[in-house]
Parts: sequence; C-alpha cells; structure tokens
Amino acid sequence: MPIFEYRGESANLKVLAREIGADPHLAGTCSLTLTPLRQDRRDSLRHANWAEISVSVASGLATNAVYDALKVLVERARDRGPVDEVTTRPEGGSGEETDGTEGAAER
Repeated sequence: MPIFEYRGESANLKVLAREIGADPHLAGTCSLTLTPLRQDRRDSLRHANWAEISVSVASGLATNAVYDALKVLVERARDRGPVDEVTTRPEGGSGEETDGTEGAAER
C-alpha cells in the first residue's frame, strides 16, 4: 500500500484532505490521516499550526491516474502555502535521506 506523507500548515492540509475526498480519481481509493504537530516553525514569518497528512492508496490502485490526481492537488496546496513532502525510509538506500524526524526538532 503506497503511502505519501506531506507536512504543512494545518488549515491548508485540511483543505487538501477535502479536495482529495472530492476528487473522482481519489475518493474511495485513499485513506487520510491528519496529525497535528506541536513544532514551532521559526523559519516562518507567520504563526501557524503545523500538521502532517498521510495519504494511503489502496493496494493495487497506485495507477498513474491516482498518482497524477494527487500530485495536482498537492501542487494546488503548495500554491496556498508551504507543503513539504516527508520522505519515507528508503528501502535499501544509503540512509542519507531520513523520514524527517531529525529536522523536525529544528523546525
């Protein structure tokens, strides 16, 4: 089951979750988990509540149409505010990229 994770402003990710639920390619094929973060983003000029959203795509449904629809909605969310993809643990990778937990303490 492919899982895509993004971090950004809570309000923006809530809108993204509604858009995913309303999208004909994604509705019923994805499950969403929105997790509030208690981090303080010192690199932002605004005070905002931050969250992570996990989008799980049902097994066997990770087609190009589903991925492309999700990509379009994430780009739209990026137009509204900062949305960063949280990299998952690489399978057999060198470990240079992490799941973002180290940088989370700094933000």
